Amino acid sequence: MIGIIGALDEEVALICEQLAECTTLSKARYAFHKGKLGQRDLTVVKCGVGKVNAAICTQILIDMFKCERIIFGGVAGGLLRGLAQGDVVVSSHVVQFDIDLTAFGRRRGELADKERLIPADPDMIQAATEAFDRVTETSDAPPTMMVGTIVSGDSFISDPNTIKWLQREFGAACTEMEGGSVGYTCAINEIPFVVTRVISDSAGEQAQKEFDAFLSQSSEMLCNLITETIIRL
Repeated sequence: MIGIIGALDEEVALICEQLAECTTLSKARYAFHKGKLGQRDLTVVKCGVGKVNAAICTQILIDMFKCERIIFGGVAGGLLRGLAQGDVVVSSHVVQFDIDLTAFGRRRGELADKERLIPADPDMIQAATEAFDRVTETSDAPPTMMVGTIVSGDSFISDPNTIKWLQREFGAACTEMEGGSVGYTCAINEIPFVVTRVISDSAGEQAQKEFDAFLSQSSEMLCNLITETIIRL
C-alpha cells in the first residue's frame, strides 16, 4: 500500500478520479480514499494545511492503512532565483524550520533527538526524478527539476529576509507547510517517503497572488508526476 497526501483539494482530486474500486473511509475528520491505480494499492488523503494535519494523516496512513511508502505532493514557494513557476523540486531532505530549541544549544530545526535534516528515500527520489523526465519528455519548453532540501513551517513565507535566512541556514530550495512533519513521522516509523513540489510562487512579496493564480494549473502536473512515480516503485 502506498499513501498519497496533499494539503489541498486541487492537489489530490485528479488522483482520486483515477482510482479503481475506490472506497472512502473517515478517520479523525479526514476522508481517506482507498483504491487501485493499475496494480498498485493506494490510499489518498487531503490533509489540510499545516504540519499537525500532515503528521496526523501520515500516522493514520501507516497505522490504519498499513502504508509501506508515503508520497507527499503539492505546490511550494521557490527560494532560489533559478526556480520559476512550474518548476519541480524533489526532496533530498526535509526539515521543520520553525523548530527553535536554540536556548538549549540546538540548531534551528533540530529536535530534541538531534534529528534535523531528514533524508528522503533514495529509491523514491530516483522514481520521482524519472517520473519528471517521462512527464516532460515531449515538452517544447520543459520546466526545471532539481533535487534539494525542502523546508516546512506553519507560516506562508513572503518576507525577503526570511527567504535569505532559509537559503543560508538550510540550503533550502523551496518552502511549504507540511513536508517536514511528514518526513519526521515517516522517519520515526521507518517508512520510506519522498516529497514532490511544483513551484507556485517566488515566496516574495507577490507570493499570495502568484499562489492563487497558479494553484489550479498545477494539479495536472502533480497528478502526472505522482502517478508516474508510483509506476516506478
